[in-house]
Amino acid sequence: MTRLEQIKQIEDRIIETKKQLKELDELYLKAFSPKGYKGGTSYNDYDTIPGGNKEYHLDQYCLQKNKLETLLMIDRNILSNLKRDINVDETLKLLSNNTLKVKFLRIVAGYTQKETAEKLGISESSVYRMAKSE
Repeated sequence: MTRLEQIKQIEDRIIETKKQLKELDELYLKAFSPKGYKGGTSYNDYDTIPGGNKEYHLDQYCLQKNKLETLLMIDRNILSNLKRDINVDETLKLLSNNTLKVKFLRIVAGYTQKETAEKLGISESSVYRMAKSE
C-alpha cells in the first residue's frame, strides 16, 4: 500500500469515527435528556415506545466514547506524521546541501538531533556542527 493510499484510508477512518461519536452522543443525549427535550424523548418516555425498553448505562457510554476519542486521536497523529514525512522528503530532495537539510529538519520540521542524523545518514556530531553554522 502506498503512502497516499494509507493517508486516504486513515482519513476515511477518521470520518467514520467522527460519525460514530456523533451517533453515540445523540443516542445518549436522547436517553438521558430531561422530559420534553427537543429532538427526542426522555429516558422516562422509553417505556411507552414499542421496543424502546432498552436500558442505557452511563458507564458503557463513557467507555465507548473514550475508546472512539482515543482512536480518533491516534489516527490524527498517524495522519499528521504521514503527511509530515511526505512534505519533509519532498523538501529534502529540493535542498542542495546537508547544512540546509539539517537546518530544515531541526528548525522547521522539529526533528531531534538523533532523528535528523538517522534521516540523513550522518553522525549526530555532524548534525550539531551544521545546525550551529550560519
